[in-house]
Amino acid sequence: MRTALLGLLVGACCGPAFAQGAEPAPVQRPDPPPIGERLAEAPGARAEPAIQVSRAELQQLLDAARETAKATREGVDYSRVVPDLLVQLLTKLDKIENKLDRIEGSRAPGAHKQPR
Repeated sequence: MRTALLGLLVGACCGPAFAQGAEPAPVQRPDPPPIGERLAEAPGARAEPAIQVSRAELQQLLDAARETAKATREGVDYSRVVPDLLVQLLTKLDKIENKLDRIEGSRAPGAHKQPR
């Protein structure tokens, strides 16, 4: 059991050390065009492939955008209203607590209300 744990510990400690010794493969990136060629091209001069969108898909995108805007507005309204309600509730609780403190403070320590 001890040898298994010792083997796991040595493997965990030495694994990263062995991995650091390995040479990483260089990343091959295509060379960008020379700056002169990039400046000579007018913006939008290169033909980009057109994306074909049907009317139904476009309508679905617009509906989704409207729903997102509606949900965002509701979230903003909710975030405005909730703190106000919490403040009102906490204020009411403070008033009730103050009244209870006054009632407890006005009673004499030994005096109790007589039952009728």
